[in-house]
Amino acid sequence: MDFSRISNAVDINLLQNTRIVGVGAGGAYCLYEALTRTGVGHLTVLDFDTVDEVNFCRQGFAASQIGMKKVDALAEHLHSINPNLDYKGITKNFLDMTDAELDEIFGSADLLLFLTDSFKAQAFGNKLALRYKKSAIWGGFYEQSQCAEIVFYIPGVTPACFRCVVAPRYEAQAVKEIKVSSNCNTMFHSQMLDSMIGMIAMAILHNNTTGFTFSEWFGEYWDQNLIQFKTSPDYESRLFDRLIQNSGGYALCFDAIWQRISKHGCPDCEELE
Repeated sequence: MDFSRISNAVDINLLQNTRIVGVGAGGAYCLYEALTRTGVGHLTVLDFDTVDEVNFCRQGFAASQIGMKKVDALAEHLHSINPNLDYKGITKNFLDMTDAELDEIFGSADLLLFLTDSFKAQAFGNKLALRYKKSAIWGGFYEQSQCAEIVFYIPGVTPACFRCVVAPRYEAQAVKEIKVSSNCNTMFHSQMLDSMIGMIAMAILHNNTTGFTFSEWFGEYWDQNLIQFKTSPDYESRLFDRLIQNSGGYALCFDAIWQRISKHGCPDCEELE
């Protein structure tokens, strides 16, 4: 691949030696494609789901791939872009893996991506990020896809982990399992969230570099690691209301808020101390 047009934006050598592990292959289809086109050389994706007709309106799969495992269908597409991509698709549920299996998959990664609509999977991802001291990103939409969320963790840079950031969600899930539907999530929604996650991923990977577009975004300390952005003018939140109060109410959607989060001694953090 010829990366000359993006060589000032990203460190191609760095990316070609970068290992990314992603959990969830559906809504993140466009993200994995973009990572491949940007030069990431090693990609492992975990997902046990198969391609279905319902996926076509919001994911990148083709009709000819119906019935295939999503990770295998994704492999076809990514290798059509870069045949030299070191790609591995895993169909086993990582919640059921042994410690040895987890060590092999997650232990050598440079960046972890947890992109599922399962709270159990997202929560377990936090334990893995802390256990292996790996940078990680969590992403997803709220009900009816009117607002999206990105949480990221960089060891030694962000003081708060995923559980610190969304502690009330853990409390709510302890009372009753809450599932967020993917209804109303169009391809436009998926691509928008994927693009934002991709840019955060590039910034994390380039945080200790200089001279590139994504260099030194976060430095040695960054505590604004919860990002929320509206995708609908109908989404109501006091946080966003305060943000646009001086704009005459014209900023109705696509506003992003980076919330400052402090570590508060959550059980996941304390387990490793």
